[in-house]
Amino acid sequence: MQHKSLWSVAPLFLVLAIDSMGLGILFPILSSMIIDNSSPFLAVTVSPFTRELLYGMIIGIYMICWFIGAGMLGDFSDIVGRKKALMICLVGGCLGYFISAIAIIIHSVSLLIIGRIIAGFTAGSQPIAQAAIIDISPENHRARNIGYILLAVSIGFVIGPLAGGILSNTAWVSWFNFATPMWFAGIASLFNAAYLFWCFSETFTVTRHVKLRLHYAIQIFIEAFKHQRIRFLSVILLIFIAGWSEYFSFIAQFLLRYYNYSTLNTSLFITVLAVGFSIGFAVLVEPCTKWFGNKRCVVGGLGIGAALCLITATVPLQWLTWISAVFIGMSVAVAYSVLITIFSNQVDSTEQGWVMGVTSAIMALSFGVATFLSGFAADFGAAMPIIMAFIGMLISAILMSFTKTQ
Repeated sequence: MQHKSLWSVAPLFLVLAIDSMGLGILFPILSSMIIDNSSPFLAVTVSPFTRELLYGMIIGIYMICWFIGAGMLGDFSDIVGRKKALMICLVGGCLGYFISAIAIIIHSVSLLIIGRIIAGFTAGSQPIAQAAIIDISPENHRARNIGYILLAVSIGFVIGPLAGGILSNTAWVSWFNFATPMWFAGIASLFNAAYLFWCFSETFTVTRHVKLRLHYAIQIFIEAFKHQRIRFLSVILLIFIAGWSEYFSFIAQFLLRYYNYSTLNTSLFITVLAVGFSIGFAVLVEPCTKWFGNKRCVVGGLGIGAALCLITATVPLQWLTWISAVFIGMSVAVAYSVLITIFSNQVDSTEQGWVMGVTSAIMALSFGVATFLSGFAADFGAAMPIIMAFIGMLISAILMSFTKTQ
């Protein structure tokens, strides 16, 4: 793939965008469906504590299944090839979205969780797509191209919440409801599968027999903390994502409970956050690394993000919460993109796929477990997860300042 341009792997960027859209599309509607007791999805007798647990579970289970699926799908792509594995991911994602839509229509929590399990498991295509793009990236443009990868992810985050807010709003179209965004995501996955089939050429030739390893996700996660050059970085990434997931996963219910936001208002807020991501990934990464160096970019980005999370949780001003969201998006985007670049720089060209799998595994498991468990924290107050985000990002910034990488 070294001779190919980024445009030749454009379908892979679409895979990344649709994967992230699948996560973002649910956030604006989930708080209205689960947390708001006026929603018909749950009975009015369901307690606030149970609603918080379900909210965290539905988000967290997606990321945990993403963690498990990413490792297995990497093996599977070594058996059937990258293109077929990615197409299976997209078709599986479509199935997951359609099941979720049916679950919303019939008010079934268990079926919704099944749909999210399937969608999450087949969202593990990101390491395959990321590694393929990095393979064609010369070292002097690696940070930029990783920024483009994450830009594709951020575009998905922009489309996701917008689609969730608009397509569920009956004021726009009378037959729109909470299920409509799920149908949209499923159709988008099918479109991407067709695009991939016709426009993307297989990049991998099977050279050895590989067996599927159900335990591989756990194995690759453990490997991250055994590898001498990335061990400390893995701890930093783990804490960083655990903190960041608190803000990203629970900001929707924070807005609902503090400011009584509608689904559309929440979707617009998350879109503003995603615009901050896009600016960070597309515009700020390369100049920031030139001006400040990799280490300072990560420390500064995490520090700024932590401070703004604390302001959001403690200063009850809506306009300040919105402004903070833009700068949180930009600072987290720069910190994450550059931290992934630092991971990439610790290994040679033969281990790029492995190290991208490692970072994806850490991100998915940390995000999933933290969100899964934080339903308990949210019961102590809507601001508690945002405060936990502040703590997680601050600790990771402090730890990053002690690394020897520059």
